[in-house]
Amino acid sequence: MEEHGPHLPVGTDFLTVRDATTEAIKILIKNKPALTYVLLPPIPVGYTKFNTDFPGSFSVSGKTVRNIIFSVGSALAEHGFKYLVICTYHMAISHLKGIYSAMKKLESKYNIKTCEPWGPYFHSDEIQKHEPKLGFDTSKEIHAGFRETSLMKYQYPYLVNESYKNLQSIYRDLKSPRTVGKTFKQLGLKEGYIGSPARADADYGRWFFNETVKVYAKSAIDLYNGKKPRELPKHVKNAMKALFWQ
Repeated sequence: MEEHGPHLPVGTDFLTVRDATTEAIKILIKNKPALTYVLLPPIPVGYTKFNTDFPGSFSVSGKTVRNIIFSVGSALAEHGFKYLVICTYHMAISHLKGIYSAMKKLESKYNIKTCEPWGPYFHSDEIQKHEPKLGFDTSKEIHAGFRETSLMKYQYPYLVNESYKNLQSIYRDLKSPRTVGKTFKQLGLKEGYIGSPARADADYGRWFFNETVKVYAKSAIDLYNGKKPRELPKHVKNAMKALFWQ
């Protein structure tokens, strides 16, 4: 749960992943009815220390993320579950490090097969390859910008504050060494968003949501069929290795 500018709900990531997993389960049941699927209740925690300057952001450490996922995964493994798909829409490096550390530990101790579908997709250029042609670079839409505002306009238009229409485009390169360890406000992001929310389009939001659903469903089937999950890009892996637990 974290702030998403002055115009989106703090539960933007939570709502998207909850709804997308529900739709993915429907696809899985239709395509592979012989299997049994269990959709666990979503857990609204994550590492988001960089924007705790704003009300609504509740950050836990990467270690806490790891411990929660390992605890849940351990309980499932001990009851005989063999596969676990971990769905998150929060792409912070410390958050992902917690998830992937838990996955590695679960696979080592219990031989349970795991995957996290969205990180490898989001942090590569796969979105730009498949999305509708828009005439601007959507890879710069990092937080509460065009992509997420479009999602909420499609999923929950009544939760989108009309102020989004008047928000100017603001960009920051969070991969730059100069931004490491700084909060949004320290980077001059006084409104708590990075991107161009005023461009938001519900039709794009529909595409983006359905793309998420497809990635989740395909990843689950691939995992069951023994196909190696898509890996995080090398630059993300290196960032995770260089990162001390926070």
